[in-house]
Order: sequence, then C-alpha cells, then structure tokens
Amino acid sequence: MLRIEFQLGMAGIPSRLLETGEAVESIEIDNAMPVANSAVFLFLTVRTDSEVTEDSLAMELPGLEIIDMSQAEVSSHTYYLGVIADSTDVTVFGLLTENRAIPHRIVGKNSQLEVVASVRDWNHLKEVASAVEEEYGSLELLGTTQTNRIGFPLGSNKIKQSMSGKLSDEQLEVLETAYQMGYFKVPQEVTAEEIAAELDISRSTLSERLRRVQHNFCKLLFGPQE
Repeated sequence: MLRIEFQLGMAGIPSRLLETGEAVESIEIDNAMPVANSAVFLFLTVRTDSEVTEDSLAMELPGLEIIDMSQAEVSSHTYYLGVIADSTDVTVFGLLTENRAIPHRIVGKNSQLEVVASVRDWNHLKEVASAVEEEYGSLELLGTTQTNRIGFPLGSNKIKQSMSGKLSDEQLEVLETAYQMGYFKVPQEVTAEEIAAELDISRSTLSERLRRVQHNFCKLLFGPQE
C-alpha cells in the first residue's frame, strides 16, 4: 500500500468551498457524509487570522449552510463547523472514493489544495492521478511512502480536535515542528537546540512549551472526563 501526498492549484477548481479569503487562512475537511439530493454534510476545521462571527464566516464561505459552529478553547482563531454543501463542492473527495482511494487529509491553504490519501499500489496511483488530472488539469505529487497499514481515514479527528482545542498556536507550532524535524523518532534525528533555532526561540522556551504540550496531552488522556 502507498501513502501519497499531492497538491492542486486552486485556479480552475470549480468549487469555492476550499478557497481561502481575506479572513480564512485554511479550511480542512475532517469528515464528509452524503445526505439526500446530492448534498453532503461536512465537518470542517477553519483557521482564520482573527476572531470571526458565524455571519462573517458564512460570507467567506458562500453556498454553505452552517448548521453548527464552535470555537477552539485555546486557539481562538480555530473553528469547528458542521455544514451542508453540494457534493460538487468536494469533488476531490468524490474522485478519491470513487476510485477506491482512502482520503486521510484534504485542506485548502495558500491557494493550494493539499491532499493525503492511500492507494493499493503504483498502478492504482496512476489510475487515481489520471482521474484527478482529468478533472483538474494537473497534479503535483509531493511524495509517496510505502506502508503496511491503512491508517486513519477522514472522520478520525476526535484526538486532533481535542488537542488543537487545548493547545495554543505556539504550542502546536512547537509540536508540529519537532515532529516534522524528527525529534520524536528513535534514534532522535534532531536536537532541541536545532528546533529552537528553527523556531527562533530560546532552548528554555522550547522546553517549557514542550512540557506544557505533554502535560495537556496527559491531562486529556488521564484527567477527569468532562
């Protein structure tokens, strides 16, 4: 099985669902459930550059019916939405599932549509890529990884929402950077000093933020249930 990552330019994509505007920095599809009359119920994570209201966000996302909206506890510029949209608004999701690929991540950011999915093998990858290119005109393959496990598909976002709602943007940045640079791998691929330099913060600040991340994660797992 192959885990693939690719991106598409937003230009030429008929839907405005995943386009980012002046206030919206990124939109990620957490889950998608088909409903009647070609409509689809979507769970979205939306990140903005400032606090927004439901009305102002609805103006940024025309054509969507917002059913539910909540704000992350710590990251005040992160919102979780439940919306009704037309299935044509998530054509990339439909293309993946129709071609038996498993979508893991679909996010609109910086005028790009970033997608992570799993396919059976190289032949299956060619089929999926051909279907996407036929619809969107082009596809930039960013990477492939051989894997023996399917992993979590869209919809397995409970931990992500719980953690991102309880960590500040600074803590999330530290955690993601440390992970991407290989700090948590065995053997360790990078030192704490290198991560601090990458983030332009002191070693002590890095240690403090990582400890807070660890504390909040343990609290989520072992603390009292709300």
